Amino acid sequence: MSILAGYFVPHPPIIVEEIGRGEVRKIHDTWNQYLQISKEIAAIHPQVIILSSPHAFAHYDYFQLSSGKHAEGSFAQFGHSELRYQITYDEELVQRIESIAKENDFPAGTKGEKSAQLDHGFLVPLSFLQKDNPQVSYIRGLSF
Repeated sequence: MSILAGYFVPHPPIIVEEIGRGEVRKIHDTWNQYLQISKEIAAIHPQVIILSSPHAFAHYDYFQLSSGKHAEGSFAQFGHSELRYQITYDEELVQRIESIAKENDFPAGTKGEKSAQLDHGFLVPLSFLQKDNPQVSYIRGLSF
């Protein structure tokens, strides 16, 4: 398994049509880029997508990987609790990464997770990714 692509994207909640209610026109270029990126990702047929959010709890000295089988979240804080997303983790790959990190004395792993809930930094990209990539599993990395 190798890294096939990498993307950094903004995550304004108004880009989700149900939340933005027409405000998407203000960030139309960003919306178009999200559509393009999601289709590019689908075209390379990834087995796993690694997501990270700047809004998640972060350790100053440890790269947190989420453990377990899955995670979920909603846009409830933006008035749309009905907009829920769930991801399935690639547990085997998480364990491999954790093992390699330990062997190389790199501070990363699954210990110390504060919340399994997906925040909008994850949910906004998921609202696009899951349309074009419904069968992909994920790794949620919570950065330094």
